[in-house]
Amino acid sequence: MVATSGTSRQVTREGSAEARVTRDVQVKRTISGFRIETLSCKQVLQAYVGRRRSVSFCDPVPRGGLVSRSKVAQEILALREEIREHDRAYYRDAHPTISDQEYDGLIVRLRELEDLHPDLITEDSPTQRVGGDPLEEFRSVPHSVPMLSLDNTYNAEEMRAFDQRVRRGLDLPEDAPPIEYAVEPKIDGVAVALRYQGGRLALGATRGNGVEGDDITLNVRTIRGLPLVLPKGAPSELEVRGEVYMPLAGFLQLNEAMERQGLKQYVNPRNTAAGTLKLLDSSTVAARPLAIAVYTLVNADQYNLETQLDMFRFLGDLGFPTQGAELCRGADEVMEAIETWGDRHPGLGFDVDGLVVKVNHFNLYDELGATSKFPRWAISYKFPAEEKSTKLLDIVLQVGRTGAVTPTAILEPVFVSGTTVSRATLHNADEVERLDARIGDTVVVKKAGEIIPKVERVLLNERPAGAKPFRYPKDCPSCRAELVREDVLIRCINLACPAQLERSVMHFASRGAMDIEGLGEKLVLQLVREGLVKDVSDLYKLTVEKLGDLERMGEKSAANLVMGIESSKQQDLARLVYALGIRHVGSQGAKVVARHYQTMEALMGADESELEALDEVGPVIAASIHEFFNRKANRDLVARLQTAGVNMESLETPSEEEPLLAGEIIVVTGTLEKHSRNEIKALIEKFGGKVTGSVSKKTTFLIAGSEPGSKYDKAQTLKIPVLSEAEFLRRLGQ
Repeated sequence: MVATSGTSRQVTREGSAEARVTRDVQVKRTISGFRIETLSCKQVLQAYVGRRRSVSFCDPVPRGGLVSRSKVAQEILALREEIREHDRAYYRDAHPTISDQEYDGLIVRLRELEDLHPDLITEDSPTQRVGGDPLEEFRSVPHSVPMLSLDNTYNAEEMRAFDQRVRRGLDLPEDAPPIEYAVEPKIDGVAVALRYQGGRLALGATRGNGVEGDDITLNVRTIRGLPLVLPKGAPSELEVRGEVYMPLAGFLQLNEAMERQGLKQYVNPRNTAAGTLKLLDSSTVAARPLAIAVYTLVNADQYNLETQLDMFRFLGDLGFPTQGAELCRGADEVMEAIETWGDRHPGLGFDVDGLVVKVNHFNLYDELGATSKFPRWAISYKFPAEEKSTKLLDIVLQVGRTGAVTPTAILEPVFVSGTTVSRATLHNADEVERLDARIGDTVVVKKAGEIIPKVERVLLNERPAGAKPFRYPKDCPSCRAELVREDVLIRCINLACPAQLERSVMHFASRGAMDIEGLGEKLVLQLVREGLVKDVSDLYKLTVEKLGDLERMGEKSAANLVMGIESSKQQDLARLVYALGIRHVGSQGAKVVARHYQTMEALMGADESELEALDEVGPVIAASIHEFFNRKANRDLVARLQTAGVNMESLETPSEEEPLLAGEIIVVTGTLEKHSRNEIKALIEKFGGKVTGSVSKKTTFLIAGSEPGSKYDKAQTLKIPVLSEAEFLRRLGQ
């Protein structure tokens, strides 16, 4: 368990007693060099904290008495390793072996030596956790493996249904032994991906949209307990995912400090941790009491690990702080663990909003597979959501970019599950009718999945006299066009509707779509309301002069925006298809159709059955694409975009023949000579193959490097062909 005591181990900072003492100790330089004594922790403490000036680190001496530079470097390396050992004991094992003052002494000693020899400073030194110069913005980075979310379950019945789905997915008979599950706490924090190369932390990224996230490497480097360097013998390249959070003691201390300074206090630890990670100034991040718990190793079975429990032991040996997992056999034992955790989690020292239940054995994952959003071998069990009652002040209607008119409850503010809630979703007209929610009612509010506020029920016995049922208007609240009912949704079908336009422009400019830098929500609202943008093609008519009259729009900002809009013209066809906001078409679906049809003209001319036949498309997406391009208004919009110079072709050049590895399922094991794991995976996918993490009957062949482990044995048992790296490359003609 990660240590969560009230004492937060931080590097000594300016203004503290220790820092003032540090400034008192002067380093004495000689022209020729330095004599450096190796001191114990206690001597460091005496020199820096106890002001025992009898100990001198760097006394001037004759040339013959100088310690060599190599010995200084050795002492720096030894200090770094000792500090890392203490970090592992404190953060991973929750069993500190020295006092905080002694620890600070080691940090001070290391910093002094590095200040004397700045060329010996490395990015992974413990002294470098204090942050660096502020960034102007975060860059986007792709994830090596998508960061999928988990499906949720809320009760024993749903948990048992998950267990039955797993058993059916594995085609197990009724009398088969129970499935082994690993059950771990679901920390209420922020998911991050951490990539190590050459045994050193090389990249930290947010989840983002699951496919790509923000590069927050400088920020995650400041988190105490996260190893910047892996111990000897660790794999040279690996990636882990973890949850960054703020322990409750640290959160309370932070708010106390904010209150003393007369500043606004933070609402809850989770939001504070999330906001901290997105700060552009990593030195500010370093001062915040963030912690991390690593919960998975990407492609864990490639390291000859067979189960989740093996993985947690492996992560612990590498120095990663984890929460570990409990082994449960079958749904009954899982429910017993859930019941136990329900009593335990309030006293942990950090927020936990549920448990994660995973199939323990990795070799079952490929067989179980995943949906487009969730793996089928794992699920999240959510603890019962907190409920609060409050007054329903109003019901307002919001028009989304697809024209859906959604009812929203305006509430008397109430604090629920860590935040103040003043608005809550009512979903649709049917839900309003089911609840019979009326203005003036007392309603019960909770957060669906601990995130989205919703009205759960109405307290009818507290209904005020004369409260009238809510009725949907016949006209759109934004453009006054007639509303149309489609199943449970009520929709405005006027494409010129201002509310739809605002949201359509925001979506068009978003990072996953045309990625227009500087076009935020407030500016979009101004552009639409000033009549400068009547559809997304008008963005390409904007000039510095036209933008100059807008509120808070300086000449430089206007020039940067125009440049960003111009740059977006070169985006790939897939991004444009996604940016158009076709119902049911996400970024992945847009990539599939763009890759297949190559041009907008070909896609617009595709018939529905042809679209439906594409892998990952299906009837719903096919019908939506076909309907969208059959509308004249939409075809005209595409024509205006083309006239403006927007690229209408895929930037991915398709092969004229079927890819060499099309349809083949390949597993990689052992250490390869010429390629890293990510490189060989990219090569396989380039030639149309699919890489999976475990050997099964579906495997086409295994690529084996040195020390292949259990995957090689299983391939031999199943008589799966085994290729060396060289044999595989020859097959590709390389």
